[in-house]
Amino acid sequence: MPRIVCFGYVNPGVVFSVDRYPAANTGAYVTAKRPFIGADCAMAAQMLARWGVEVHLIGNALGADDLGRQTLVQLAEMGVHAHIALRRDLHTPYEVDISDRAGTRTFFVEDAPEVWGSLIEADLQAIAGAAMLYADWYVGPAVERAIAFARMHGVPVFLNVEYSLLQPHRYQHLITQSAYAQSPMSDVHVVQEDPRAIAKALHALGVEVAFVTRGKHGSLAIDPSGLIEVPAPSVNVVDTQGAGAVYSAAAMYGLLADWPIERVVRFATTAASLKCAQHGLPHMAVEAIVAHAANEP
Repeated sequence: MPRIVCFGYVNPGVVFSVDRYPAANTGAYVTAKRPFIGADCAMAAQMLARWGVEVHLIGNALGADDLGRQTLVQLAEMGVHAHIALRRDLHTPYEVDISDRAGTRTFFVEDAPEVWGSLIEADLQAIAGAAMLYADWYVGPAVERAIAFARMHGVPVFLNVEYSLLQPHRYQHLITQSAYAQSPMSDVHVVQEDPRAIAKALHALGVEVAFVTRGKHGSLAIDPSGLIEVPAPSVNVVDTQGAGAVYSAAAMYGLLADWPIERVVRFATTAASLKCAQHGLPHMAVEAIVAHAANEP
């Protein structure tokens, strides 16, 4: 499998799982807790590494403190080649996420503008010669720099982007430079907008394959051959944190394996759904996920 580079924010944190997110001035019992390394780019990188892909992670600098050093050690142990500087003048930010059985996720992350701002200075050389660059849209000007570097070196871009037809020109400058795009939609967004229209709009902007994830409703994709819709397998939801990143990793895996697009979408939808049925990122092998997807209608 060719090399993939993931680009975006990186920070450690913890996920607390609860049955129901508490109302203001109340609380909830934590049914499970687990550490993680985010954000989306980092979780996608971890999944790809588990599937045997050579994956490099370009992220913001972290503090030269115990938490920062521990983060790099853990990434290395997971097989992720991290290109992340440790700086004495920075403090490694920590994140707390709350995940509930309704499928929602709420995050609280330390405000660390110096840390996030350091991403604009990241060394991009690992992108040169890669088979694909994964990029998160929400990292500001740094993502524009990374995409420009990838295009200069002929590396196709897989863009994770929250696209809306209510603001069709927002992020258009990123989308038009990407070969692939994945746009997430929550249950609320599915009611407000047509996911098929979003996929078609992304494709019209020049994206070769556009994926739209719809949570419990599954996902769809559009490429030159047409529109493909895949329902989500029925699972007992316990933790949705990271589901979008798992979908991205699975989609990239299938694309680089040159699978037919329907197989890619089924694999990605199944992988993301199975992730929601467990705490943390799944350890299932590619073959097991493919077999599970084959048994779905």
